[in-house]
Amino acid sequence: MQHETQAAQSPLITDRTDWLKTFAIIFVSIDHFGYFFIDYADWWNTYGRMAAPPFFFLLGYAQTRFVPPYWIGIGVLLTLLDSWNNDWTWVSPNILLSFVLIRLARPYVQLLLQRHGWVAFAFIVAALVAALPVAANIADYGTEGWLWALFGLCQRWYVDDKSATVKNGLVQDPVNSRFAMTENLGLLRLLACIAAATVYVWQEQIEFTFSQLQLLTIVLGISAMAIYLILFRRGASRIQPPRAISGLLRFIGRHTLEIYAVQLAAFEIIILSFPDLGA
Repeated sequence: MQHETQAAQSPLITDRTDWLKTFAIIFVSIDHFGYFFIDYADWWNTYGRMAAPPFFFLLGYAQTRFVPPYWIGIGVLLTLLDSWNNDWTWVSPNILLSFVLIRLARPYVQLLLQRHGWVAFAFIVAALVAALPVAANIADYGTEGWLWALFGLCQRWYVDDKSATVKNGLVQDPVNSRFAMTENLGLLRLLACIAAATVYVWQEQIEFTFSQLQLLTIVLGISAMAIYLILFRRGASRIQPPRAISGLLRFIGRHTLEIYAVQLAAFEIIILSFPDLGA
């Protein structure tokens, strides 16, 4: 009984990732609600542009190679629902399928960068930018998402390199770092961030044709997000909310993709069942 009481009173530690994923899922909800139910949803779409970058970034930041099989199953299901709602026309495969491809490709991109450094980085960025017109029709967010994932990978290298070169308060030889494939990882992740943010804003403006005020809002929002991601590293957040809120944040952080999938499937089914509710 005493142990149960102590467990109930022990703090729930909120991770920085929990905050980031909660932020992202809120803007996903705004984007989806506007898309399905609002006739003139320009501002809903504006704020919805803040949703995707954190997911792609974290995908590149994570080191795991494991692809949960349910990502594929749910991604196919959501793609079929989307096509059904569009009279069975071609739609871009759901974002979960893009996540699968990025996670499968990440080890090879990492190896390429480790072996060839700046040359490989320039080649990858140029190839992703060149593929934008084609990729937009075959993958959700096209190669925009891949650029954010590349930024996440570079950020993870930068953070891990900092941890590897400073141990027990002593500066270690950076040559011994397994991420020492370039002279300046800080500059590498900065350029990856600029490329991802610039291409993302550019492509979203092409797709949605936002007004000047809306575009300015997106630029400011993406810029603020980019600064946060430049400073991002996993670990306990400096801001620890009350236990109830922390529990909610931890739940969202650990079930973000499931929340996304349930919400999107529910909206698709509502529109299929009650077409008059749709925008």
